[in-house]
Amino acid sequence: MAERVFAGKLERAGFHNVWMGGHRPFGIDEATLYPLFTPEVISEMRRTIPSDHQDHVATGVIVKARKPG
Repeated sequence: MAERVFAGKLERAGFHNVWMGGHRPFGIDEATLYPLFTPEVISEMRRTIPSDHQDHVATGVIVKARKPG
């Protein structure tokens, strides 16, 4: 999801002062740490994504926001 879309959804949910930063590459090795990615999915990613791209398959972002009340 695009950051601007996510920020808009947070604002519609009542959050204010939405901040996004701390961007960092997220590779297949990091994906193995999350239960969302099963061993089969990790295996498929390693098989289909070129090895020179496997260290940056996504971007991790830190999001901060405030919800009044």
